[in-house]
Amino acid sequence: MIASLTALLVAHKATLRAAFDTTLAADELRRYQKFAKPGKPSAHIVQLRQRQAAARQANSISRQTLIKAAMAFVRDAGIDVPERTPLDAFIIGWIETVVPADKA
Repeated sequence: MIASLTALLVAHKATLRAAFDTTLAADELRRYQKFAKPGKPSAHIVQLRQRQAAARQANSISRQTLIKAAMAFVRDAGIDVPERTPLDAFIIGWIETVVPADKA
């Protein structure tokens, strides 16, 4: 059970990091696209779009990993997930209420 909890917390941290990276890439792209000239995009904007696509893909993969880890933990711990509640939303709420916050 401790191994599945550890995997769950690592997956949750990766999900938070990926969400932050996705937001950061989108903000940066928005900032530079605002002043771009019409026509063919510059090499810098193309790189920013590629970075945004990679961040979105990493976000998707981290969410899938979180759901797999949550399924394993819920099964090992014997936690009953309420009906009509998405597993990822339930487990994130469970982590925020039960697991102590890291002060570092």
